[in-house]
Amino acid sequence: MNIEYKKQPLKYLEKTDSNTRTKIENAISGLPELEGDIVKIKGTDLYRLKIEHYRIGFSYANEVITIEAIFPRGEFYKRISRR
Repeated sequence: MNIEYKKQPLKYLEKTDSNTRTKIENAISGLPELEGDIVKIKGTDLYRLKIEHYRIGFSYANEVITIEAIFPRGEFYKRISRR
């Protein structure tokens, strides 16, 4: 199973500190096994993975997981509702 990133998540990972980046990358690496706190977001085709106070929005299709967004909790839900 492949994991692909959109532009925003890559930029977010570049800007964040190394400890946070490591936590997020470790959580993303567990997605193919559906590890972690994963919930479907109502009204969208996205799922969210919760890591402390960060949220990762991703979609899953044809054996490919696409990381769509990474934001802190409050900002994540505001941005996702605008999609």
